[in-house]
Amino acid sequence: MCNRVDNYGLSISEVSNELQAEIVENNYYYAEEINAFQRPAIPVVLEHGGRKITHATWGINKEIPKDKPAKGINLTAEKSHTLYKKVENNRCIVPVTGFYDWMHVTNPGKKTPLKVKHRMHWKDCDHFYIAAFYDIWVNKEIGFGLVTTISNSLMGVVHNSKLRMPLCLDAEMADKFLNDKPIEEFTFPTFDPKLVAVNLEPNKIPQTLF
Repeated sequence: MCNRVDNYGLSISEVSNELQAEIVENNYYYAEEINAFQRPAIPVVLEHGGRKITHATWGINKEIPKDKPAKGINLTAEKSHTLYKKVENNRCIVPVTGFYDWMHVTNPGKKTPLKVKHRMHWKDCDHFYIAAFYDIWVNKEIGFGLVTTISNSLMGVVHNSKLRMPLCLDAEMADKFLNDKPIEEFTFPTFDPKLVAVNLEPNKIPQTLF
């Protein structure tokens, strides 16, 4: 599922203006490809004593089992009221400029499929938001997991191994998400994000058209 995002070139001041959020820290981490498995602390917007932009660690759990390194990176929207009931009202959003996923295609003569890297971004916009739930650890640090939903037609092609996608939002929907509107208002097919995919490895397969 989604474990790589891009927030390079993101304007925190623009995010602050869009969502009426206070910037409470400096020196936010920006990169063209941020790897969840490296446990990065990246900028998020959350409601906690007011709406704030702060940093949080990718991974909702403080301790990650060595045999389950992906645990807590992505959280299934359909399990919000059960498995994630404790944190379903701990809403935050992650401002990004894009995210990455891999298309699985048949690899002739090989048992394992060929993986073709794609970058997704919001059509005609330089940034968007990914929904997340957060938890506050005993050491007062914040950890978050991205919320995922079933894939739309685009992500059904790109992320064809799992048929899932991160819950992507524009500024209007991000504001509603932070205001605790029911999770079902943001999942596909109720809300269909305006995503565009770019094939970053056309040498493996011809340029994908979307």
